[in-house]
Amino acid sequence: MNDVRPDYFKPTTPVETALHRIKGNMRRAMVLAAIEHDGFDTIPERWLAHDLTDDLKGQLGWQQPNYRGGEDLPDLLDGEVEIARVSLVDSVHGEVTSLRARKDGDDESILLRIVDEYGDIEYELERDTFHTPRTAAEVLEVFKNSEPCACSSSCEQRFSSNFYPGLDELADELNIKQVWED
Repeated sequence: MNDVRPDYFKPTTPVETALHRIKGNMRRAMVLAAIEHDGFDTIPERWLAHDLTDDLKGQLGWQQPNYRGGEDLPDLLDGEVEIARVSLVDSVHGEVTSLRARKDGDDESILLRIVDEYGDIEYELERDTFHTPRTAAEVLEVFKNSEPCACSSSCEQRFSSNFYPGLDELADELNIKQVWED
């Protein structure tokens, strides 16, 4: 797994495309479960939307505040995909920080950026341009070496990715998660 370099921009199935665009952790899980149980065609279009309406966000938050985790991330830029995320599992709101990639129109290199739900932190990356996709370990290093560190929190963290199965386990193995005491 450590040396796999997935193609972030390769066309996928309609189901994968829809799941990749869903911002919220809980909504992704709910939609995936519904697809597996009832089929893709049974999912209401509004639940597949990239950005939920404030009403639907409110309904999720009313059930449990951390059900909104990820829903307030900024929209993807044109041609951009999320390659990994770190979620604060035991925080009240389940905040999510997202690592995203898009192709540079000039030379087809891959541009990376990190965003969070609050939009008040500008993450600086050691390096934000690459000519090949990153391995799982390299993705975790991008999070770890960002300024400020995107994987430093007083909360339990979980890494996830549609491109790198087992990313959270690898983060544990590599001791990437930086938990500090309040």
